[in-house]
Amino acid sequence: MRIKLVAFSLVLLLSAVLFSLVGCNNPNNQTSSSTTSLSNINSDSSKATNGLSLSLTLDSITYQSGQGIVIILDELNTLPALNNVPNAENWPYSHLQKDKCDFISPFGLVIFRGDYTATNYSAATPLTIYDPHATLLCPTIYTITAYSFQPSSDMANLVQISNPGPTGNAHQMNYELTIQGYWPDNVYSSNSQLTAFDTGVYTVVGGDEWGNIVVVHFTVSQ
Repeated sequence: MRIKLVAFSLVLLLSAVLFSLVGCNNPNNQTSSSTTSLSNINSDSSKATNGLSLSLTLDSITYQSGQGIVIILDELNTLPALNNVPNAENWPYSHLQKDKCDFISPFGLVIFRGDYTATNYSAATPLTIYDPHATLLCPTIYTITAYSFQPSSDMANLVQISNPGPTGNAHQMNYELTIQGYWPDNVYSSNSQLTAFDTGVYTVVGGDEWGNIVVVHFTVSQ
C-alpha cells in the first residue's frame, strides 16, 4: 500500500512539473514586437494632430564611436476609436529620409552633426544615413490616400487609390533603425564608404506628413 502511495505521489509530482514546463513554453505567455522595447530616457513626442502623435526614441544618450544606435519612430492614434486620417503631404522638412522601399510609413527622420532645436535645424546640412549605392527591387504599391488607425494603437490599414476602403492586413506604423554612421558629403562617389560618427553632439529629427516634428540629441565619445 505504501509503495502504491509513493508511486501515485511521484505521478502527481511529474504531472505538475510537466504542466509547469508546458506553461512556460506556451507562445500565448510570450510577448513579441516588430521593434525593440526601449525606455523613454531619450525620447520626444509630438502633440496630437488629427488624433495622431509621433514619437522618437533612442536607446541611449551617449554612445562610443562605432557603436550601434537604435532609433525608433512610432505613429500612435491617441483616440479610443477608429481614426481615418487622410494623406496630407504636409511634411515639416523636405529632406526627411527613410528606406528606399518604404512606401508605407507616413514619417521619416534625419540626423545632423551639431546641437539644434525644432526652430533652427533646417539651416543645417543633413547626414546621409542610408547607403546611396544600394540597389533595391521594391514592390509595387499604389498611392496611399488615407490611413485607418485602430483605436489607441499604432496599427493601421491602408486606403489606396486602387481601393477606396481599408484593405489587407493592418500595418504597424512603427519603424526601427540601427545605425553606426553615415556616408560623407560626396555620397555618390564609388569610394564613398560608411563612416563612424565623430565625437560630438548630434541632433535627430523625426517628422510626419501631418506636420508633426520631434527632436532628440545624442553624444558620441571616444
